[in-house]
Amino acid sequence: MNKNLLNLNLYYIKNLLKTSKMLQKNTKTQHLLYKIVIVGDGGVGKSTMVQRLLTGLYLEQKITIGTDLATCDFEIDENTTVMLQIWDFAGEKRFRFFLPNYARGASGCLLCYDITRHTSFDNLIEWYNIVKDNAVDPVFILVGGKHDLADQRRSVEFVEAIEFKNKYNIAHIFETSSKSGLNNNIIFETLTKAIIEKRKGII
Repeated sequence: MNKNLLNLNLYYIKNLLKTSKMLQKNTKTQHLLYKIVIVGDGGVGKSTMVQRLLTGLYLEQKITIGTDLATCDFEIDENTTVMLQIWDFAGEKRFRFFLPNYARGASGCLLCYDITRHTSFDNLIEWYNIVKDNAVDPVFILVGGKHDLADQRRSVEFVEAIEFKNKYNIAHIFETSSKSGLNNNIIFETLTKAIIEKRKGII
């Protein structure tokens, strides 16, 4: 056989094998979609937290009217990718009657408060109950925002948050800052992985 023809055949065989492996990998890949809701009083930093996740930047946000919707993809491992459908819910009381409908179908919830404003922490139980009563066994994560102000203006001690977490059997708690980016990505990654684990148990 002509040497050039042999090399050409080998080239095609190698590429066919490479393509076959890629197709096998794609066939095994899980593409999952989960809806999550982010709730808490107005001004606790929910929208800036989402924008930090999406852009990597701290961007001042105007008041959320009703709800904002965003999506973000996570590659959990080489066989699993997840798209989070993120529903950022307005914290103002006048919009609160919408939340039961928006909470339906949620697999996870970020329960947010401002560590410099104790009233936002006191109101967590209302937000928790609305989501718990309208979603089917969602994963909750407790999130204290504005950690960059902790040294000057903290009014919610971390031990108080831990007590709330333990009382309501919430698996994870984080303090975060949209300005510095502290714990931003890990919050969403932890929620995503916890949802996957919980759904495995259901399935």
